[in-house]
Amino acid sequence: MIFNTKQFKLAAVAAALLAAGAAQASSGLSADLAKLVPMTGNTSSLSDWRFTAGQSFNGVAGALDGVARLTFTNSEGGWGCSGSLLAGGQYVLTAAHCADDFTKMTVEFGYQGGKAAVTRNVSVGNAFVNPAWHGEKQSLDAGSDMAILKLDTAVTGIKGYKLSTTNDVGKDYLMAGYGTTQKADVNSPTSWNVDGAYGHFGYNTFDIDSKTFNKVAGDNGIGVYDESFYAPGTTYMSDFDDGTAAHNTLARIAGVTGNKWSSSLGHGANEALIAGGDSGGGDFVWNGTEWLLSGVHSWGWQGSEACPAFGLTGCDNAIDNTSSYGDLSGSTATFSHVAWISSVTAVPEPETYAMMIAGLALVGVARRRKQA
Repeated sequence: MIFNTKQFKLAAVAAALLAAGAAQASSGLSADLAKLVPMTGNTSSLSDWRFTAGQSFNGVAGALDGVARLTFTNSEGGWGCSGSLLAGGQYVLTAAHCADDFTKMTVEFGYQGGKAAVTRNVSVGNAFVNPAWHGEKQSLDAGSDMAILKLDTAVTGIKGYKLSTTNDVGKDYLMAGYGTTQKADVNSPTSWNVDGAYGHFGYNTFDIDSKTFNKVAGDNGIGVYDESFYAPGTTYMSDFDDGTAAHNTLARIAGVTGNKWSSSLGHGANEALIAGGDSGGGDFVWNGTEWLLSGVHSWGWQGSEACPAFGLTGCDNAIDNTSSYGDLSGSTATFSHVAWISSVTAVPEPETYAMMIAGLALVGVARRRKQA
């Protein structure tokens, strides 16, 4: 890939990776399935990483039942993304680059073995894209890659997610989505069909936010840092660790730029990274009693491309696998957009409806009287 080092931004890097599926929206319905590059990596059988209906995480049964599989079409063909059902069952939170250009959208829950337990549709007019979103090339890393889909019929029987309202940098999280998958130590891609009939999960840590990352890069003479670019919100960054210092990409970059952040050696066999098709899927943090939706999957960046910008080599474990150990990913933080999300999804309480109806009735009477 080619980018202007004088205007170095993760957004530019990630946007340039779109052709390889690294921005996480994948053409999962097109005829070119074999050309997709897998990203979600594991160290064991891919089937070990499927989430199933009712499965418990931290003792919460059905913790990932609200993860949605999105399939949509536009002028360029068919595509696949992911999303998360919000509390109330009427709305799904996803990435802006999954919802800013579609002609038909289908949302499925409990998708296993090629069949969905619940299916809903979204009309074009019921897709609400974050107002700060200005397209992948301009906004992918600006903290605005977020959209809300209003389902044609509310989902019942599946619990939607509450939002995290705090900055969760430094926290461990559970990720989930319906993207491609591959073992992290395998240096080869795979087609969507390898394990594409299931959703997958894994764990990682929010190591740093991209605004801090890019400021440090700018302070060290790597590109030009523009604070206003990150005004829309926060993007969490994670790397894919294998337990060794060699592939701990964010720790290595921190080491040559003043150690402004830290990055652990990962979660061992539970470590994973988001994939092409996982765009819009959720990152969930544990608050002691429930899983809160903290981030929305946005982009991916190979370690083989990130590290050279900082004079480092050998970060990427498998160059042909764009989600191998050493690679990076970014997710848009929900806490940055709580007010906007609430403005779209707010539903008055029953007593408020009653007051509204009463008020409208009085207004109607007054108008009729005046006209009489």
